[in-house]
Amino acid sequence: MSLPTTTFARRLTLSRSATLRTLRTSSVWRNAPAGNEQVAIRAKLKDALKLAMKGKDKEAVGTIRSLMADITYHEKAGANPNEPANEDTVVEVLRKAVDKRSQAAESYDPAHPSRTQFEQEIALISKFLPKTLPVEQITQILEGIVAGMSETERSGKGATGQVLKAFWGVVKKGEVQDKKALGKVIGEMLKK
Repeated sequence: MSLPTTTFARRLTLSRSATLRTLRTSSVWRNAPAGNEQVAIRAKLKDALKLAMKGKDKEAVGTIRSLMADITYHEKAGANPNEPANEDTVVEVLRKAVDKRSQAAESYDPAHPSRTQFEQEIALISKFLPKTLPVEQITQILEGIVAGMSETERSGKGATGQVLKAFWGVVKKGEVQDKKALGKVIGEMLKK
């Protein structure tokens, strides 16, 4: 029994549109390479996961899957759950993962096998993190910004915000490891 051509064509069109709709809403479509570093980090994670799976490295597979799950969680918990995480969010997730594992490693005796495992995970995660600026270079940038401000701007309300705005115009957020310490450093510079 054959279907009339029009019915078959309509069903084919419906199945194509359903497939395209599924692709557009799936993570494969949303996470398509856009040429930014965030995608490069995610692509590196996926490639490393494939290599670890082929090499049967269970610890690396578990660590990378954990990182990818954390990134997905932050995407879905954000203001717009259908948008992929930006570079800053991905770097923040990786840094938090390193912090968690370093705190866990501190709680064990240096000779304990769990500490060694956490240290190996930290080394693996650190491979995916972008290079951070040294403290000296950050201090030089901040000193240059503060030196360019007048005395009234330095003592005025919102001076720290002005310095931070100028600083983030020069430096990417992923290049600074401890963002909270910046406010303290800027406050000390403005008091001088």
